[in-house]
Amino acid sequence: MNNIKRGFSLVELLISLIVISCITAAFTPIITKKFSSGVFGSGGTGDLTTDCSDKFGDYCTLCTSAGCIDCGISCPDGQYKDTKSCTCKDCKETYGEDCEKCNEKKCLTCPDGEYLDSDENCQSCSDKFNHCATCTESECTSCADGYVLTDPTSSNPCSSFSCSSPDFIQIGNLCITKKNMGDSSTLPIPSGVTVANTGQTCNSGSSNKCCWKGATSGTNCDNNGGGAYSGCNRTVCDWYAADYICKNFTAGGRTWRLATNSEMSNWGTNSVGLGVNGLQLCDGWSGYSSAYCRNSGSCPGSYIDLCRPFVVWSGTVGGSSYAYYYGLSSGSWTQSNKHRTYAFSVRCVAEVTSCADKISAGCEMCDGNTCLKCASGYVLKNGKCEIDCASKFGSNCTSCTTSKCTACASGYHISNASSNPACVADFSCSGSDFMQIGSLCVTRKNMGDSSTLPIPSGVTVVNVNQTCNSSSSNKCCWKGGTASSCNNTSGAYSGCNRTVCNWYAADYICKNFTAGGRTWRLATNSEMSNWGNNSIGKGVNGLQLCDNWAGYSSTYCYGSDSCPGSGSWCNPYSVWSGTVNGSSHAYNCYLNLGSWYHNSYYRTYAVSVRCVTEL
Repeated sequence: MNNIKRGFSLVELLISLIVISCITAAFTPIITKKFSSGVFGSGGTGDLTTDCSDKFGDYCTLCTSAGCIDCGISCPDGQYKDTKSCTCKDCKETYGEDCEKCNEKKCLTCPDGEYLDSDENCQSCSDKFNHCATCTESECTSCADGYVLTDPTSSNPCSSFSCSSPDFIQIGNLCITKKNMGDSSTLPIPSGVTVANTGQTCNSGSSNKCCWKGATSGTNCDNNGGGAYSGCNRTVCDWYAADYICKNFTAGGRTWRLATNSEMSNWGTNSVGLGVNGLQLCDGWSGYSSAYCRNSGSCPGSYIDLCRPFVVWSGTVGGSSYAYYYGLSSGSWTQSNKHRTYAFSVRCVAEVTSCADKISAGCEMCDGNTCLKCASGYVLKNGKCEIDCASKFGSNCTSCTTSKCTACASGYHISNASSNPACVADFSCSGSDFMQIGSLCVTRKNMGDSSTLPIPSGVTVVNVNQTCNSSSSNKCCWKGGTASSCNNTSGAYSGCNRTVCNWYAADYICKNFTAGGRTWRLATNSEMSNWGNNSIGKGVNGLQLCDNWAGYSSTYCYGSDSCPGSGSWCNPYSVWSGTVNGSSHAYNCYLNLGSWYHNSYYRTYAVSVRCVTEL
């Protein structure tokens, strides 16, 4: 009886194999093995081969007679990878002499002073905008030396006046005279003011606006070695003259005036210790990192005949005969008010485009197109202010906007972009969901088969036996019993229920996967070349791929016809690659009879999805 039963089983098995062969011929792609190269192709890719080095170089790992398909080279800055020839080509030779960075399709960046136009060609900013130093296609972003940005979208965006020279400095939205009025040929005292030499009398008052010119500090003065102009000879004026001088100053065609109290509040920090690069105020006492300019009695006719060059008139008045001022004494910048007939320093201001608007957000003080001082929360780098990402979002945040961290240091990923700290230590590429192969972290299960490997919104997910009209505009996945015959060999997760998707869904799923704060994608054909070795016989410790046939040391997952709308069976034993083949096909790899093969399917087919990220 035992012999009879065994004989009957063999006959039964033979009949089953004939039936399976017929079904396979009707429903699965025709597979042609090229023994000379060990590479498989279908769907019009009969000349697909890995024997590419003679024709396309050592770095081409997959090709046809027409060109390279998979090219594993990295190109330096200024070059791009030409996939078809598997060579690096120069951006300048392909896209013009001014193209600095590019890819295979277009120029990406131009040098300073040029912009990328709508045809992706580098054009000169100065050709589009007069006197413009840097720009986009739609507006000028900074002007050439000697000009200031006034109308960014105009063809003449730059004014000929620039608040940068030995005589001017920009602080916030104000252009300020760096020297007292009268102490430079470009800072004149207009007619209508009486100018006396020090020691000569001028009867100060509203009807007789007075200034004293010369040694207003007597012999107790210096410039402290900081390059600031001398504290000894600084023209000083009564308030009536100061107000008149600034209202009649016309540099740059602008409207000038005395600054208000609030505008002057931070002038001390923009002067102390900065020498010629700062506002060049002088201090009433020596040894405090500023030019020294002690008061003197050399201004007869002023209030108590006193010259006081270390204080500066404000435009804010206090009553009918008093006005406010700020003074620098012992390194401190303090406010008070005095009778308007005192002889004080005169600085004039005019509104301009702010340093932040002109140069970079956070810039409080600038000289021409160079920022000198940044606001709290910013750091000064190469003449511009950058957000202090480490202070705002934690020490491991390396790039950010004002509201969130956008990049973390190596070994960290973004956990909560707007918090401090925003970056946490990287996830470990191990466990039930991830496995490291070479420099890649690979998902160990099909996307959709774990709560930590989700399918994002934007993909249509149906149960097996339900129809999804697979196309590029309808990204489809089928979930459930996608195998007709299956098992769970060696502890790997079951081959019976594996989510499968068309290529369009697969590509979308991986590009929208965010585990570990990393950028994920489908693997290339060449990157998948040894995945079989990392799965066969390794069970739960391997990549957990499944085989089209049972008995080959891997989980068994013979396909089924349960994916209507895909144009093919459910193919859980195959895995999509990110390497496309023409407009309608993409490459995949599959596990069959214990061997790992390459193939090309229509992108509408239902195939397993694994995502990768570089480590």
